[in-house]
Amino acid sequence: MKTTPDRPTSITVAALLIAFYAVMVILWDIIAPFERPYAQGPVSVVLGLRVYGIWAQLAHGVQLFVALALAYGLWTMQRWGWQLVIGVTGYMLLSVSMWITIYQEFQRIFFAFFYVIMVNVLLMLTFPHREKFGD
Repeated sequence: MKTTPDRPTSITVAALLIAFYAVMVILWDIIAPFERPYAQGPVSVVLGLRVYGIWAQLAHGVQLFVALALAYGLWTMQRWGWQLVIGVTGYMLLSVSMWITIYQEFQRIFFAFFYVIMVNVLLMLTFPHREKFGD
């Protein structure tokens, strides 16, 4: 029987933060899509472009699935969990860069800084232990 390698504390913290984000932010967007008065309905961002309505809800569903898969992959120290970290952080940087370039909404620039900080925190917590992820 395959055993899970010992999980470093920083990986545990990363997995719990991702799970918390998935439940508190993404799931909340699915349950209460009309909480943002500026959007007047479900809205999400996919590769820097806003999507509305049912497409936003589908995007939230995909984001929730990826976030929970990421938390599980990190928690169980799977090799694909580390690869998903690289994919997600790359996607986040690309998406926020495109969003800033296309919309140039500098009054909401806080979100861009938040994503850049999140990418760095996720990499800071996981990168030192990248060799410990199993197959």
